[in-house]
Amino acid sequence: MVNIMQETKKWFTGAGIMLIVLGGVSIVVPVVASVALELFFGWIFVACGIVTIIHSFRALISGKCILRLLSGILYFAVGIMLLAHPMQGVLTLTLLLGILFVFEGIMKVAVSVQLRPMKNWGWMLVSGIAALMLAVVIFSGYPGNVAWVLGLLIGINLLFSGWTMLMLSAVQGERS
Repeated sequence: MVNIMQETKKWFTGAGIMLIVLGGVSIVVPVVASVALELFFGWIFVACGIVTIIHSFRALISGKCILRLLSGILYFAVGIMLLAHPMQGVLTLTLLLGILFVFEGIMKVAVSVQLRPMKNWGWMLVSGIAALMLAVVIFSGYPGNVAWVLGLLIGINLLFSGWTMLMLSAVQGERS
């Protein structure tokens, strides 16, 4: 049991450090981070589209070929649109990020209330409040702040999430 706790602590610590580093990079070059993230999603959608289209032809026997084919074409088309028009994609992703931060913030605040007796539970609460504040920043300046806000806010959120993981890894170390 002690080995599992030590492994968990190592993973929490490593993940926390990685999130902090990625967050710092995103904060330093937010426009580059915004476009890079958008292009990354574009390529993911293209790849998903290709795989789904190929799979649809292999699923002819099951009779669900048409729905899978349409789904694959949609994935592929969205990916191509993101790659062809990165700034419009950044606009869309920024809107989705705002929505994500609202839900993430609510969930983290709720989880922090459940963790309350635990040491360092307040870091989860702070992380949830930070996510909600980031959502407010997005929606208060949308769409005028699109070019840099996606990378900057993801960077800030990654920093808070990384710090939270480091603090929780400290608690893991005390239990073992």
